[in-house]
Amino acid sequence: MSKNAISPELLKKYLEGNCNAEEVEQVEQWYAALNAGDANPREFDQNRHLKKVQEIVNLKTGAEMQPELPDNVRYFVPGFWRYVAAAILLIVSGLGFYFYRHTAKPAQELAAQATSIVNTQKQVIRHQLPDGSKVWLNPNAAIRYADNAFSETSRTVSIEGEAFFEVTKDPARPFFVKSNSLLVKVLGTSFNVKSNSDQSRYEVSVVTGKVSVSAPDGQGQEKSVLLLPRQQAVFEVSSGLLTSTELSNSRERVDPWQPISLTFEDEKLSEIAVRLQKKYGIKIKLANPNLANCRLKATFDHNRLAEILEITTQMVEATYEMRGDSIVIDGEGCRNAE
Repeated sequence: MSKNAISPELLKKYLEGNCNAEEVEQVEQWYAALNAGDANPREFDQNRHLKKVQEIVNLKTGAEMQPELPDNVRYFVPGFWRYVAAAILLIVSGLGFYFYRHTAKPAQELAAQATSIVNTQKQVIRHQLPDGSKVWLNPNAAIRYADNAFSETSRTVSIEGEAFFEVTKDPARPFFVKSNSLLVKVLGTSFNVKSNSDQSRYEVSVVTGKVSVSAPDGQGQEKSVLLLPRQQAVFEVSSGLLTSTELSNSRERVDPWQPISLTFEDEKLSEIAVRLQKKYGIKIKLANPNLANCRLKATFDHNRLAEILEITTQMVEATYEMRGDSIVIDGEGCRNAE
């Protein structure tokens, strides 16, 4: 397959999560063809792949689109190659798992016929489920599902940790998320589940649609609550108490999994970090002072924090990682052109 054997329509479908299993395989094989000469895929090096991808994208967008760019100004690539760059970022974020699933299959996995993905990275990763639904896994989160979990009557996955779901609508096949004591049932919606086994409370927060959350109470009886957008279910592990509350509707801050729209016009990365801190109420640190000199022109339309960070750091040839309640961005940075 040639490096150009992909259509913008297919990439757009992939980004929107509307591809079927065959189309997802086609996009991933296209990406694999970009790296045909690489070493053993089991020795996956994300930074090396990102640099190679950037060279490919720049080759198609460079001289004719950016004739005299200062070396500290980076643009969000438009048009077809914007789809290329964004699609590759989504593939790379889970590429280690893709190679694992298509190469090394331990005997116990073959026996169980199940998919198990654990986010061992310090970044949020995105995974597309067999029905086209999408899940973003926080560091240390895991998702598991059997090969027959996506049947003609239902869809079922299990998670541990924190994850955000965008579920493809399919009224004939309800979508179930099992997480420790919680059972979440949806038909098509977006929501966040926070269920760490070492914490005293679990949370389910709804962004769009309608979600049913159930859990056993102190006497072992099943209790349930129905959630609408901007509502949250809280389950207290020790008492078995399950309650629903309204999420605060702050004008300034949003949760990291809430989509926002932002435009950066020739802004320094340090200024962008400040804007993201205020918007999401998080801490963002630049490990290298030279990163503050990098300037970006980019428009993010209805994107989440993980997507903004992934694309922004790719534009300045940097990486990010989550350390507790902080996000640290690291890279060589840019020379100060002022």
